[in-house]
Amino acid sequence: MVEVVGVDHLVVSVGDFETSKKFYAPLMEFLDFGVEAEYEGMMGWANGKTLFWIAAADEQGRKRKYRKGDIGFHHYAFELASRKAVDDLGAFLETNKMTVVDPPGEYYGRNYYAVYFTDPDGMKLEAMIWAPPKPARKRRRKQ
Repeated sequence: MVEVVGVDHLVVSVGDFETSKKFYAPLMEFLDFGVEAEYEGMMGWANGKTLFWIAAADEQGRKRKYRKGDIGFHHYAFELASRKAVDDLGAFLETNKMTVVDPPGEYYGRNYYAVYFTDPDGMKLEAMIWAPPKPARKRRRKQ
């Protein structure tokens, strides 16, 4: 039996490479990914665990817009380290006028905390963590 030990990389085809590069470059830097390599019509970032690439769609691919629900890529979820990191990314997205679909919050129950957003082609991206909310601190009464 062969064991898969992780996902090495993902490549997303984009409609306008330069527009997508302007979107992804600051996002990936904020997420602590460094540039792995850049070629004509292709760029990748790495964080030591995974690689994320964008590549210019070919002429046939640029004839129609991306539509979530078609066969193929649905969305990509970045797993973050804390709820605060999800909130920080949500603030970054808002500050940079990136399209937020669903703001930071609990989804699928109290233990799933995420923010959902789209890239320039309308592809859905997500940042999330499986983590219950921190218990509320009890206030001490002054005596």
